[in-house]
Amino acid sequence: MSHDHEHDHDHDHDGPDEDLVRRAGHIILDGVTASDVDNEDAMELAFGKLLEIDAIEVTMDEDEGELELDISPLMSGVLLVVGELVDEVAQRDGLSREDVLARIRTRIDG
Repeated sequence: MSHDHEHDHDHDHDGPDEDLVRRAGHIILDGVTASDVDNEDAMELAFGKLLEIDAIEVTMDEDEGELELDISPLMSGVLLVVGELVDEVAQRDGLSREDVLARIRTRIDG
């Protein structure tokens, strides 16, 4: 089986296309907006878009008979958004990134 779907453009940088990562970042923020208003349809719509733009790619490995999932563009989008938010909080509160990350870890752990 040939992998024609392995995008044809050259990868001169490691990881997914920057424009794709930015679009994934916006969709993640759409998802946050949707969860704020507690609207499951809006949430599904936002995350359905991740499949549409190939931020999540599902392929079938016909030899193994298994579905393969590539979420690297999605993860890069998440890191982009989280990084921006950490910078924002660090600047606002006059903290280092490390301080902000430590504070978030504490909050996650309740």
